[in-house]
Amino acid sequence: MRACGYNANVGFHECSGPHLRTEVRGTHNPMDVATQLRFLKGAGPARAARLAKLGIETLGDLLEHYPRAYLDRTHLTPLARLVPGGEATSVGVVRSVSLRRTRGGMRNVHAILEDESGLVECVWFNQPYLERVLKRGRRILVSGPVELFRRLQFKNPEFEILEPEGTANGRHTGGQECTDQPVEALEQSGDAAAPGIVPVYPLTAGVSQKVMRKLVGSALDALMPLLHEFMPASILSRRILIPWADAHREIHNPSSRENMETARRRIAFQELFDLQLLLAISRRMHKRPQTAPPLRCEGNLVQHLLEDLPFELTAAQRRVIEQIRQDISRDCPMHRLLEGDVGSGKTLVALAGALLAVEAGFQVALMAPTEILVSQHGRTFERLCEPLGVRVATFTGGLPASRARELRSALEDGSIAIALGTHALIQESIAFHRLGLVIVDEQHRFGVTQRARLQGKGRTPHTLVMSATPIPRTLALTLFGDLDLSVLDEKPPGFISPKTHLVPEERYEEMLSYISGELAGGAQVYFVCPLIEASEALDLRAATDLYARLIAHAALRQHRGALLHGRMKQEEKDQVMNAFVAGEVGFLVSTTVIEVGVDVANASLMVIEHPERFGLSQLHQLRGRVGRGRQPAHLFLVGRSGIGEEAMRRIEILMRESDGFRIAEEDLRQRGPGDFFGVRQSGLPPLKLANPIADPQLLEEAREEAFHLVDDLDRSELVGTALWRRLEARFGERIALYEVG
Repeated sequence: MRACGYNANVGFHECSGPHLRTEVRGTHNPMDVATQLRFLKGAGPARAARLAKLGIETLGDLLEHYPRAYLDRTHLTPLARLVPGGEATSVGVVRSVSLRRTRGGMRNVHAILEDESGLVECVWFNQPYLERVLKRGRRILVSGPVELFRRLQFKNPEFEILEPEGTANGRHTGGQECTDQPVEALEQSGDAAAPGIVPVYPLTAGVSQKVMRKLVGSALDALMPLLHEFMPASILSRRILIPWADAHREIHNPSSRENMETARRRIAFQELFDLQLLLAISRRMHKRPQTAPPLRCEGNLVQHLLEDLPFELTAAQRRVIEQIRQDISRDCPMHRLLEGDVGSGKTLVALAGALLAVEAGFQVALMAPTEILVSQHGRTFERLCEPLGVRVATFTGGLPASRARELRSALEDGSIAIALGTHALIQESIAFHRLGLVIVDEQHRFGVTQRARLQGKGRTPHTLVMSATPIPRTLALTLFGDLDLSVLDEKPPGFISPKTHLVPEERYEEMLSYISGELAGGAQVYFVCPLIEASEALDLRAATDLYARLIAHAALRQHRGALLHGRMKQEEKDQVMNAFVAGEVGFLVSTTVIEVGVDVANASLMVIEHPERFGLSQLHQLRGRVGRGRQPAHLFLVGRSGIGEEAMRRIEILMRESDGFRIAEEDLRQRGPGDFFGVRQSGLPPLKLANPIADPQLLEEAREEAFHLVDDLDRSELVGTALWRRLEARFGERIALYEVG
């Protein structure tokens, strides 16, 4: 960071001069945001190594290690005055502690807390170590939601252990992040119980709340002189945002609940604004005219394709094809995201877009994440393109050397019109004659760098990225705000969503008998496992073990089975899938390699072992592999003891919902935006305080301000400002991948 002043011309707080440093607490060691943590008093190499597990390596990282909760000692509620449906903070003495096992296998700690006015139960879910921490007779402060479940109780509250008289030497355990700390570490982590609102930080083994609070306080003291404002003053005023320095003072040491929330809002707004500003600049750069080849044609190839299909396109498919046709006919590059639920017909839309580019005299590259999916697309494209005289080729890592040389040569001289492949397409040896359109399927499986390398095979080609996982609008704006969005929101006529069933373990044999009868009638079945081989650490039914059991099982041994997983050689995988597609294999035992894209019309049944090991959207994607042939289909989820409450909630949602967008919303709500796709793969830093799902209005405000700013200013006016340098510091080298650096 640099010494800052205000530039009245563009409304930014400008920075100039060398990186600022400050001398901390009488020492002679200058420090700034990039200072390694081990140089901070109280840290040291050993503690710094522990904090590195939390991603904290510098003073700047420590400053942005925000509290995940607060203990509010300013408003203590007597236990007799607690009411369900809200949050409260109370103090009482532990009268009893017990560890109880649930039918789902969870181990919950129940404690009865007492004060002068009455009693209340406290429940901590699946944190059995707390039974050793919450000793009878200890005085504790608890803070959290109060609910009525048979009796009034605090549900999973934050807590702090006080001395029996409520005086000094309180201990800060801070909840589930401390599960790996022994009791001895907790006993040594006490400090004086400070008044007011106390932050509770995410922890790691060997670092107590006391230590974390002191380290963050030291970093705050050291860096406060450097936290000059960089946001345009007009935005601060319009959105009623407090200064950057005040926000960090209040988020770590709040003077009131209101000020803490104001600080949280400013920091969350900034996280979203930074991201939207980058996307706005990227979008503006992408939309520059005369930078892409206009792909104009009459659309004859697409017309012939549609005439040969045995069904009609949906209105949504026709709408999106027209959007693509209009985009690629312009001289500014198309950057469009195509999303839709399973079975909505994305592949056919992509093929139509490819044919428009081919008819215009250009080549097309389609990159998919797995060789199984590439092979699936290859078979579809070849079958539909051969009558049109369009040559299609598939590039995978397992091609024989002579065949690979032949295809590379044909691609380079333009003989191959459409090339499909995995990462093999971005190898240096792959060259196109005239690449005009890039299609990336399951785009979240690829990093930004990989997509950029494929685009680099042509002169600013048009780009279509596809996602089979429906993306809620708030997440689409967060991750892909620089792209135009097309949504296939219709299913083809006659589509029937598979029925989903939870099968108790005691009815497993009954299910296999039913499956045997369906196999005898010509159906095909997937058995999906989360692991390839059995693990001593995890009690899961592995694919290899299950396959051995099923081929020997009395109900299934008369049917032909096969095993498929990612460690097999490509030739072996191709043989298995080809046999399954041809109907030569009745049941396929597989890992999640069949999650996306595999399209076997006759497969109408799927069994998922250990569904608790899968995410909600992943379960929905797996379900989408059956029922592709319009016949009634069924998904069986095998439920065993110990499945857990959270997993049961996912299963209940899956059984209740069939719409992929509603399922995606629920999945996002449960897992958070950082884990839905994996923000790192998108090339974006994680959001620490912002949650666009919980606060979509804040996202809309940040997006509006960022895009207005970019509309009003040239990029040259942004470069060199403190706000621009913040983008560079936050996004690092990734900023160049968005063509804004």
